[in-house]
Amino acid sequence: MKKNNTWLSFTFEWNSLIKDLVRCSWAIVLAAIIAWMGIHVYEKSVYTPSYVSSAVLVVRSKVGISGAYTNLTASAEMANIFTNVFKQNSMKKLAAENLGLDSFDGTITTSVNGSTNMLNISVKADEPELAFRLLTSILEVYPKVSDAVFTDAVINIISEPKMPSSPANSAVITYRKHIILLAMVFEAAMVVLLSLLRETVKEEKGFSARVDSKLLGTISHERPHLSVKEMMQKKKRALLINDPYSSLKFTEDYQKLATKLEYANKHNGQKVITVTSVAENEGKSTVATNLALALSNRGYKVALLDLDVHKPSLYKIFDFNDEITNDFTDVLASKVGLGNFRFYRYKKSDLLIAFNKKTYSNSAELFNGHYFEDCLSSLKAQMDFVIIDTPPASVSADAITLSSYSDSTILVVRTDCVPVRDINDTILSISDAGGKFEGCVLNNVYKPFTLFGQMGSDERGSYGYGNYYGYSKYGKSNPLTDVLDEGFSADSLDSLNRNE
Repeated sequence: MKKNNTWLSFTFEWNSLIKDLVRCSWAIVLAAIIAWMGIHVYEKSVYTPSYVSSAVLVVRSKVGISGAYTNLTASAEMANIFTNVFKQNSMKKLAAENLGLDSFDGTITTSVNGSTNMLNISVKADEPELAFRLLTSILEVYPKVSDAVFTDAVINIISEPKMPSSPANSAVITYRKHIILLAMVFEAAMVVLLSLLRETVKEEKGFSARVDSKLLGTISHERPHLSVKEMMQKKKRALLINDPYSSLKFTEDYQKLATKLEYANKHNGQKVITVTSVAENEGKSTVATNLALALSNRGYKVALLDLDVHKPSLYKIFDFNDEITNDFTDVLASKVGLGNFRFYRYKKSDLLIAFNKKTYSNSAELFNGHYFEDCLSSLKAQMDFVIIDTPPASVSADAITLSSYSDSTILVVRTDCVPVRDINDTILSISDAGGKFEGCVLNNVYKPFTLFGQMGSDERGSYGYGNYYGYSKYGKSNPLTDVLDEGFSADSLDSLNRNE
């Protein structure tokens, strides 16, 4: 069994990445809301604005009457000394008394510009006007202190203090938009990272590296909607190769797969083919139907059996809403004999379909018995191929049971749907049950990204892995492909030898 370490490697597939970003857009929006609420809570309950008023002074030494600068080094030393002088309690007391205040309700900060004699002084307070008045008062009373320290020092103001217009500590508030955008980018980056590290099969190359099985073929993505109107109304067409709207690539993929089954039939006698998947909505019923159509188009006698007794879907794919006189489960439950069962022929081809519309809770008693084996043997004797549509393996053990009666089993793997470990476990379960596992079909494969290449949408719709939801309703496709005529009994199966 292949083992993978997703923390050492990642798989990039553009469509999967875009879908994850769209699917998790709510989380990105939620991150923005949380960031906005955090800033709002901080602003209302924690944040206290503070305002700073600043001024720039120049300190020089007196030389004679002219008062010119003669010793820059001495002036710089004095500027450094004055950084402490302006922060003395005596300076604060004088400034407060000058304003008629009981205390100096502010913080003084001083610094020197490098090795110059320019002195920066600022006052921080809770109110803008208070910060401005305190600094102005300091500049008015500093001579009383400076003259006592340096008698030969002269201080000039080269930048007058101004009334602050905004808080000095408003970075969080000022950059609110930037913080919200950063939160959204971070959440999007986490989505991208988890998408890249998710251990699912996203492309053909990833299949070969991770799944312990050979790849029988790939089925390209096909648009389930033909127009925006259908997309808005959530009307899906059945993805059939006989539909004139189906793309050439989609049809050719099934033709290649049918060729492989034809080869296995001629060389190994493989007639009964079970088609299953790990989870719901991986496209197993569509694959089974198109394989039956492709083989019948080549002139083979094909019986397509709907043995998904939990959620039958073939009647939806063929848009067969007429009353079904008896279900194939009635035959398996011995309510109707195989000779009296009504098969339906697709157009005038050699494809017979056994519809099933009712659900059956106790499916084990249908398939675990000689009667089912006898029915299968009777069909196998008269048909070239018998294709069985089963429930997903994660939903019911029917798929594993039916694989033991089949000549080969095909596992449909939808891109980026279920974990690789579940795919490998299902393959192992089929082999352990005695079934002949033929290989996997990788479904819904997107072509490599080009600027104008992809205009389709995902056919999966909404689903949850691990829960067995109902199949999506298929919209009516081209009427020419939906015609089902008279029924046939098992006694008249040999009439298929005639050219009709």
